[in-house]
Amino acid sequence: MMQINLLPWRERRHDATKKIFVGQVLLATLITAIVVFATSEFFARQLAQQILINRILEQQLVDLDARVSEVGSLRERQAAVRDRMRIIADLQKERATVVRVLDELAKSLPNEVYFLTLERADDVILVEGMSDSYAGVTELMRRLENSEEFRYADLNDIAAQVSEAAEDASRFVFNLTVALEKAMESHAFAISIEEGEHDG
Repeated sequence: MMQINLLPWRERRHDATKKIFVGQVLLATLITAIVVFATSEFFARQLAQQILINRILEQQLVDLDARVSEVGSLRERQAAVRDRMRIIADLQKERATVVRVLDELAKSLPNEVYFLTLERADDVILVEGMSDSYAGVTELMRRLENSEEFRYADLNDIAAQVSEAAEDASRFVFNLTVALEKAMESHAFAISIEEGEHDG
């Protein structure tokens, strides 16, 4: 019987199979390395792009914060300008009111009465004056109470001042409080009138 030695063929087959396996492993390793490198490059680019976007967004947020603070400053300036305009408007109204009140006080004066001082505190006017007669003071208070500019007139004090000259009649020094009908803004005024100025 003839014997065939199959060992060399098996070794060659084994070597060929081994080479194919090693080649496949190398090819798989190469493909894996390429995939890993490509994936790493892709994510690196994505990360760099995201970092750039984040920086742009941060800069925009800084710009927006600056604009918001500028808007807040502009609103404060606008409120300050409005307050000033309101104060100016109130002062304009106040001027007219003061003129009207002083005019009404002058119109209320009887011939024998004149003012020495006028001083305002809140919504009342403190009046110090002099009259040739008690009836003049009474008439002044009646006129003040009948005026549309005042709520009431209250006599605080009245005293007779005897003249040194015997031929001159006595005069009455008085002070009274006049309440304003419409309260003015809190801008005080004080007026001192010389005794020689007599409003008739």
